[in-house]
Amino acid sequence: MLSELSTNQWLLSISFACTLGFLCGYIADRIMGYAGFGVIGNWMLLTVGSFAGLFFYNMAGMRFEWYPHMAFGTAVAGATIILMTIAGLKSMTST
Repeated sequence: MLSELSTNQWLLSISFACTLGFLCGYIADRIMGYAGFGVIGNWMLLTVGSFAGLFFYNMAGMRFEWYPHMAFGTAVAGATIILMTIAGLKSMTST
């Protein structure tokens, strides 16, 4: 399904993910404080996590137009899992 997206759909999805990732990265920075990675670090992790979630959703054979709420939920879940996993690793390794 990802290979079937047109250029405009790619640009729209990337801009939506980056904008929402930046806003959520700002909120996560305010919540996590020094345990996080700053606004830009959180933003990058959330954006990568959302696209990883969508990639694995696509690899499972699901199509985005069948279940758009599932695709959105998968992107949010992937972003949250990546951010919390990396933050957990950071807290375990920092002194």
